Amino acid sequence: MVNRGLVLVIAKEPFREWLNSLPDPCDMTLEEINEDSTAYLLPEFEDDKQRDRVLGKFYEMIFEEKLADWWTREEDWPRKRDLRTFKKWFDLQFHSVVEDLAGGLLVDD
Repeated sequence: MVNRGLVLVIAKEPFREWLNSLPDPCDMTLEEINEDSTAYLLPEFEDDKQRDRVLGKFYEMIFEEKLADWWTREEDWPRKRDLRTFKKWFDLQFHSVVEDLAGGLLVDD
């Protein structure tokens, strides 16, 4: 077990709508958008209060990374990128137990 939590960030309809509003629209289904979604390691948390505190520290970074994965021109990103909007655009699946089955050295790219 590693001393980390994990969150899967799954795009919802508002994110897909934003993709389709871009100058070069991306006409994909939510299933296609979420096909191989990034898992984010977070500082470990033991309860919902700690989890929410951790999310408060990292949601903006995750939000911007999700936007940049699909479109790098920041001027086309939504101006409002607060926690409420983040939760409206993405489903969050938290996991407080993370098992490392690889057994090798963890490498930070």
